[in-house]
Amino acid sequence: MAKAKSKSKTKSGARKSVAPLVTPLKRTAIIVRDMKKSLAFYRDVLGFGVWVQGKLGREAPAISKLLGLPPATVRWVILQSEQVDWGMVGLFEVSEPAPAVDRHRSLARANRGEACLVFHTPDVERIHRGARRLGLRILCPPTRLEIPDHGVVTSEMTLRDPNDVLVNFIETIEHGILAPSNRFPGLAPIRKRRSGASSRRRSE
Repeated sequence: MAKAKSKSKTKSGARKSVAPLVTPLKRTAIIVRDMKKSLAFYRDVLGFGVWVQGKLGREAPAISKLLGLPPATVRWVILQSEQVDWGMVGLFEVSEPAPAVDRHRSLARANRGEACLVFHTPDVERIHRGARRLGLRILCPPTRLEIPDHGVVTSEMTLRDPNDVLVNFIETIEHGILAPSNRFPGLAPIRKRRSGASSRRRSE
């Protein structure tokens, strides 16, 4: 056994990488308070499209069991950016009965053990305007962040979605030694809309 272990290390003593047992993150699932409000943000403000949606009740107790809940009705909407079926956001609404309301220790800051959704975007200001229209809690409006060691400059903001989930948006201004990341590889760039254009207000 000791001999087998030694073969898995490099000359420097570090372990060699092994084949992972999981894929890259497929999606993040959020147990939402209100599906309509959640869709108003993720679909209407961020522009996600519906990949698949459905609803199951007590005839399928396994879905509630997977959530650690008694038999209930679960509606879900899985959203995707462009036609990419990875890195998606899943919205799950539980009713009949609805789970008890959970509260974060603080909604004004990040908490220990709390997860955060992170998205890159070509237009962080537009997301900021949409979030303000919805009355979302904005922890930090678009703010310039510089990382001199990497030559990176970004404009970033952080907010809480309609379910108080922490979400961070990053618009890369200078990518430095890192690869450009405002758009998913292979997708055409999004043209920013002109400030004050009436067409923008109609489309948003």
